[in-house]
Amino acid sequence: MNFHNFFFLSKGKYGKIRPLEVFIKKHKSLFFKSATKKRLLWVYLVTSIPLLVCILLGSEYGKRLLRQQSIQYNHNTLSLQLATVDTSLDHISNYLASFLLDENNYHGLQSGEDAPDEQRAILADFTDYLDTYTSTASLFFYIPDQDILIFQSANYDSYPERMEMRQYIRQACLSRTFPVTKPQISGWTFLRMTQKSYLIDLMEYKNVYVGAFASSEYVFEDFRDLTASTHGALILSNQDAGEDFLYGAKELDRSRCVKIPVDSARNHYRIILYIPTAYVLGAFSWFQYAILIIALVSFSFVTAMLIITWRQMVSPVLRIIKAMEAVEQGDFDSHLPIPDTHDEFAELTETFNYMIGQIHDLKLQIYEEKLNQAYAELQYLTLQIKPHFFLNCLNLIYSLGLSGRSELVVDFSSTLMKYFRYLFKSSDSMVVLSEELKHVQNYLHIQQIRFQNDLDTDFKIDPQAEKMQIPVLTLHTFVENIFKHGCSDSAKMQIIIHAAPVIKDGKLYLSLCIEDNGIGFSKESLEKLSKPEVPSQKTGEKHIGIRNVRQRLSYIYGSNYVLRFENRSQGGAKINLLLPQNGKFHVSSA
Repeated sequence: MNFHNFFFLSKGKYGKIRPLEVFIKKHKSLFFKSATKKRLLWVYLVTSIPLLVCILLGSEYGKRLLRQQSIQYNHNTLSLQLATVDTSLDHISNYLASFLLDENNYHGLQSGEDAPDEQRAILADFTDYLDTYTSTASLFFYIPDQDILIFQSANYDSYPERMEMRQYIRQACLSRTFPVTKPQISGWTFLRMTQKSYLIDLMEYKNVYVGAFASSEYVFEDFRDLTASTHGALILSNQDAGEDFLYGAKELDRSRCVKIPVDSARNHYRIILYIPTAYVLGAFSWFQYAILIIALVSFSFVTAMLIITWRQMVSPVLRIIKAMEAVEQGDFDSHLPIPDTHDEFAELTETFNYMIGQIHDLKLQIYEEKLNQAYAELQYLTLQIKPHFFLNCLNLIYSLGLSGRSELVVDFSSTLMKYFRYLFKSSDSMVVLSEELKHVQNYLHIQQIRFQNDLDTDFKIDPQAEKMQIPVLTLHTFVENIFKHGCSDSAKMQIIIHAAPVIKDGKLYLSLCIEDNGIGFSKESLEKLSKPEVPSQKTGEKHIGIRNVRQRLSYIYGSNYVLRFENRSQGGAKINLLLPQNGKFHVSSA
């Protein structure tokens, strides 16, 4: 029975009937679920992604801006302090240049004379300069040709450090080659000794060298406070990538620091300040964490609202749609629990349950009507079989009476009485096979009287099969059909009946086989009988009894039985019947 043929009562204003099919087609769950998920997902993404992007971009922009401002501020501070250092170094360079260009200061030594007075004068001049300007530098005068080296230190260097500087002066001056036409000024550059790093300035004029060593530890003393305030590290470097640590955290991880390099404007060195990123950002890091926490709370709130919306609005609708699909498949027990929200969805659920109840009651009513109709038709078909055989019996009694065979009439009447007793007591649709066989034997005895014992029967019945169920008059109808359409005048009639239980696909069946040695089925009759559908009843149609049996079997077993017609190779007809056991009465939905 097609579910879409039903209608249900809608709780409208006037109680009108509305087709359930139209209601379901408008709400397909897969489409609804997919569309709803997509819409909620789009709302969630459109709300969340721009908010997330704005928060991340704002946080990153603030971070970059603060970083740039910190770099710019510290770069400017380093530049100012480095300019002060360059000014002090330039003062020393100017003094050395003035001393070198005044040849009267070393004329005797340059010409190769032994001039101890000039050496003492040079040493005194260097000492006066260092004392006057409280300089921490070490000054030297050197003539490579005479290997005359005058060195004056500010007493900040140890004896080994002085000896190392003397050795460096000799090697550096001997390896340099300058034109003699004009003085050469190298400028201050970074130099790493064994124990200290220095800034060194070297000048040459006519193979006479003057220069100065300035300990970086003292030159950049003013940078110590800046390094301490930034928790960073100060590095002294030159253009050859050599560097020396000056102040600050020596074990600082430079990969997590801001690098601020500042080159000397007039000399050949640079200073690099490394400041930890955490210090640069400072309180902004906590502000950034606060922004992220706010973003997380916002996303959690949006997600919670999405879940609440799904549970309180979408899920009830999806449950109803799922129940509708179950109803569409024929399950009318899909009653939904009414939610405690007392809202529109509770009312919708209650209305749905009411409609399903109406459909269930209507289906039962129609099913009962269909069942009663089937039983009525079954009874009609059974009664249709009984007059058919009754007329044949009356015709036989009439023939025997005319022939004057009273003893046969008595025998026939006794057999006929047993036959009708069975017929009248078998108002039920099913009987055991043993009762049906006794009835068939009575019928065959009647036919033996008719054919004057010209009949041979062979019954092979399994004892277990005798207790199995069979529709009333089924076997009788096929045997009767043999006498009506299968008799052959040239040979003695033979009827064979076999019955046995059969297991097929794990189910129990009764297998029946009825054979005869008559003329068999014609080709046209065999084609009609082999068709699975029940042929319609027409006036003058042959095999009406077989048509009635097939229709009764269809009412009782549905499509779970087997009825096959064929002709035997040695002549005659053969009918195979396979009937399920322990089955329930079946009503066709056709």
